[in-house]
Amino acid sequence: MRKHLFFVSLLALFVFGAAAAESKASAQISGGYAKVSVKSKDARDAAAFAIKAQSEVEGKKFILVKILKAEVQIVAGLNHRVCILVRERKGRSKSVTAVVYKDLENVRSLTTWEGGGCKEL
Repeated sequence: MRKHLFFVSLLALFVFGAAAAESKASAQISGGYAKVSVKSKDARDAAAFAIKAQSEVEGKKFILVKILKAEVQIVAGLNHRVCILVRERKGRSKSVTAVVYKDLENVRSLTTWEGGGCKEL
């Protein structure tokens, strides 16, 4: 009888644990962005790449002040979306949302650079 009760208790624990894990996993939208640490290497690399690429496009030198938020989305590669605080050499700081796409061969490209706050983060 004790073995049977132990087995039923163990089974119930497993079922409720699996249900809780499923609930947590479904809280994140499939195909959507997931938050990552602003201190992660990927977030720092994405911010650095975005700043370098946009500096070349505008012919201005942007400097990273701080990474405010970071997210990643799995597509056919990765989209790294970062909200960063940047400034020009002697200018005021401004917040920018940048998306850096990294393809399956680890080639990066800047797909979005939008000023005016942390959009959609």
